[in-house]
Amino acid sequence: MGALPGKIRTKVTLNKDGETISFYGEASDVSQGGLRLFMPRDLEPGIIVLLEFPLPYNSRVMAIRGLVRNRCGFSYGIEFMHPTVYQQETMIQLCKTLQLLL
Repeated sequence: MGALPGKIRTKVTLNKDGETISFYGEASDVSQGGLRLFMPRDLEPGIIVLLEFPLPYNSRVMAIRGLVRNRCGFSYGIEFMHPTVYQQETMIQLCKTLQLLL
């Protein structure tokens, strides 16, 4: 299944040294399994983050945990962690809908 086109403003939250930290990045290449995140912050591979982003063509916000798999500069590959059935179905349907519009 293809990835979603465009860039999506994404809130990123993580726990560091017992403190909850939130900041914003820009998601792209969103697919069923993960996304590409651009963010001028330092994240090391292996860190778990909470991602919150609006779903295009949908009134809801997706909130899902992700694992930082890799990085190149300030671009990070994020794999969704343990998505619920609802989250999986939502992402599948969204990818299908957007592919029809391309």
